Parts: sequence; structure tokens; C-alpha cells
Amino acid sequence: MITLIDRYLMREVFKALLAILLVLALIMLGNSFIKLLKEVASGDLSSHLLFQLLGLQLVVYIPRLIPPAFFFAVLYVIGRMYRDSEMVALASCGVGDFRLYRSLILVVTPIALLTGWLSLYVQPWASRLSAELISAQRGQATELAGISAGRFNEYSRGDLVLYVESISSEQRRMRKVFVQQRREGVLSLVTAQRGYQYIDEESGERYLVLEDGLRYEGSPGDADYRVSEFERYGLRIKGSDGVVAKINRKSLSNHALLTSNSIRDRAEFQVRVAQILGLLVFALLSLPLGRSMPRQGPFGRLLLAFILYTLYLSLQGVAENWMVNGTTAEWMGIWWVHLTLALIGLLLLLPDTLIYRRVHRKLLRGMA
Repeated sequence: MITLIDRYLMREVFKALLAILLVLALIMLGNSFIKLLKEVASGDLSSHLLFQLLGLQLVVYIPRLIPPAFFFAVLYVIGRMYRDSEMVALASCGVGDFRLYRSLILVVTPIALLTGWLSLYVQPWASRLSAELISAQRGQATELAGISAGRFNEYSRGDLVLYVESISSEQRRMRKVFVQQRREGVLSLVTAQRGYQYIDEESGERYLVLEDGLRYEGSPGDADYRVSEFERYGLRIKGSDGVVAKINRKSLSNHALLTSNSIRDRAEFQVRVAQILGLLVFALLSLPLGRSMPRQGPFGRLLLAFILYTLYLSLQGVAENWMVNGTTAEWMGIWWVHLTLALIGLLLLLPDTLIYRRVHRKLLRGMA
């Protein structure tokens, strides 16, 4: 049965979690947006894929952001309750830390299930789809992706060079077009006043249709060349066949990682599971780390918590490298990091146990 205390703590933690998660997601998306925008400006990425890739990046980042967001949300709520003497009032009613853990379990269970689903299934799917979109866009010149006005756009390993003075944002029509194309050693130059892309419905071929221009064809250095004037000229753009998306281990399924002969793949699976374990471990640490003196403020322990979480990330990276290099046994993996933090959390809770208080009193009486 969910009590009033449970509902209160759940509501406050969820509110703080959403606020912190929103801030972290905006920071991560801001960094990703700048990187993708640089690729769009350089012509390496189509502007049409910008927001698709940005959305996929958000899906990839969310399971990584949930554990720290939850940790700091609980610290904030517990610290505020100590500051406002709410914890003192609860303690006077017989509600201790172990009773509060019941409320935290009600909060962390659905979040852990959501994190597990995102980390084990959604995150690899998003990484794989992102890699496929980038590979298809970069590998196929038929799309003429990433055209930037005012710069030379290179395709087909330099066999096709396209320059556009301006592009209409509404109809994607090009103005003042220059095209250099090399086929079987023959170089052709085309200049046109206007241009646009056209796809033949029957063949599926993509053409760059140019209007009102001149075409020069010949070999560089030779006087034998031809000049022709045209009202409309269609240039078929041939793409790369058999483009295969480059899939890294972050995009592999869980079954593929577990059955792989590579130790790095199996380590990647443990990293995915570690996001769930990290959430549970820091739920255990949040209550003892959130204690503060009355009127001290909710941010008293946040610096210590930040240092602890940074140490956790560093240890996790070290444990993964040790596992891959064979320094530690594979069965140890990166589990020992979470086990160590869980033991620290239990030690921090030890002073609240009845046995510890009795032993402590006896020791004090003996010393007196």
C-alpha cells in the first residue's frame, strides 16, 4: 500500500528528476547540435538529416543521463527535507532512513526498468539507425546531400564538383550553378543560370537539371574542345552501389555482443547493464549522502556527490580497460566497481542500525 509519505517523496523526486534531466539533455543536445551543424556547414552532412540525427542522439544519451539525474534529484530532495526540518519531524514519528528506502524503491523500480529498456534495446537501435543514415548519405552521391551555397561541393571522390551561388529554401532551386564532371578521362564544365534535382519515376535515376547555360567538353591542355549552349540540360548523377553502413559495437544487439568472440564486445554488454546497476547503487548512496544540518541548504553534499560520481565513472572506465587487457578476470568485469560502491553505501548506513548503536553505547560505557 502506497502511503502519504511514499506519494510525497515520489512526487518530489520525480519533479527534481525531470528538471535535472531536462537541463542535462539540453547541454548534451547543444554540444551535438554544434558538431552536426559544423558537418552541415562543411557539406559532409545533409541539412535534412540534422534534426533526425539530433533526435537519435537524444535517444542515445537519455539512458546515460538518467542515473546521474536520479542521484542528484534524490540528493536535492533529501537535502531540502533536512533543511526544512521535515526529516526531524519524520524521525519523531518513527520514520527512519530504512522506511524512506521503501519510498525510494517505489521510485527507482520503474526508472530502472525504463533505463534497462532504453540501454539494452533502444540505444543500440538508435546508434545503428544513425550510422545507417550517415553512411547512406555520405556514400551515395545520388542524393547530392549537404549542398552548401557559396562553396565547392565535392562528390564521387572528386569526379563531380558542384558550386551553387544560392539555393531557394522553399523549392530547393539553385541559382548560378557551376558543375565540373570527369568521366573516362574527359572533363566537362557546365555553367547554368538555374538548376534543380529531378527523379525519374520509371527508372528511379536522379538527375541534376540545369537551365539556360553553356557546356564545355574536352581534355585539359588540348585545343580540341566543344562548346554548346542549352536551354535545359539533364546531368545524371550516378551514386555508389553497395554502400554498407559502418556498424560499431554500440549498435550491435545484446545477443551479438554475448555470443561474440571479442572481449571488447562482451565488455560493451557489461557497460549497458552497468547503467542499470549504477542507478540502483546510487539510489542506495543517496540517503546517507543527502544528510545535512538544519538550515544548511540542499547543496551541502552535492559537491561530494559530484566527486563520487566522477570517481565512479573513472573507475568504470578503468575496470573496462582492465577487463579488455586481461588485467582482471572476465568474470569480474566491471561488476566490482558497483559492488564496492554498494559496500560503501551499506557502511554509511551502519550507524543507523540498532546493533551498531548498542555496540557503540557499550564501548562508550567501557571507556568511561
